[in-house]
Amino acid sequence: MTSRGSKRSDAGRRGGGGLALGSFVICAACAAPQPPIVQAVGAESSSASPSRRPDGVVLEPLTAMPPAVTVAKARGVVALRLALSGEAVRACVEQLLDAWQQGSLDALAALLTSDAGPLEARARGPGALIEAFRQRLRAHDYKRLEGTELARLDRVEHSTGSESPGGDAPPRPPDMRPGEVYVRVPLEVTQIAGEKVFEPALLLVMRSEAGRARITAYGEGP
Repeated sequence: MTSRGSKRSDAGRRGGGGLALGSFVICAACAAPQPPIVQAVGAESSSASPSRRPDGVVLEPLTAMPPAVTVAKARGVVALRLALSGEAVRACVEQLLDAWQQGSLDALAALLTSDAGPLEARARGPGALIEAFRQRLRAHDYKRLEGTELARLDRVEHSTGSESPGGDAPPRPPDMRPGEVYVRVPLEVTQIAGEKVFEPALLLVMRSEAGRARITAYGEGP
């Protein structure tokens, strides 16, 4: 016959075993390694998602344009030089006459191309031409021509062919290049108070630069 005290002791032992097992499970759970928390460097502790950056785009290098020409075959990439119109030629002539009447060396030089030169010797370059302009402006008071009609624009002659622009003009310069225009400007006034300051006509070679006519050779003659 088992006493009541013995039954309590057995129940206590069984209860104690259950507590021990529960404690072991809790401790094991605490001791298990937890996954590390990774945070991007510099990221703010905010619930907002980081903004998405667009994907990179590969850019192809620009293709170099070929030199501009007047005539070319329709093959590949071709850059055509615009032919000068009569209107563009007359506009440049008008600016040239204004520059003489203002007595402005800067205005005269601004109408020249970077490779301009005297008509009879273009290889001498723009320096020789600008120096000739400087000496003439020092020798004569061209500002006294201001307000006079030096030339009539409707009489300006120009040609792109092998012939001269006018019957009285000297022969076309032999070193003219494709796209250039030979221009003759007959002058109405060539003297200041009896002092000769111009020949009867301006003889010019022009070409198009940035859509405007510019002088690449300057001379004077009959």
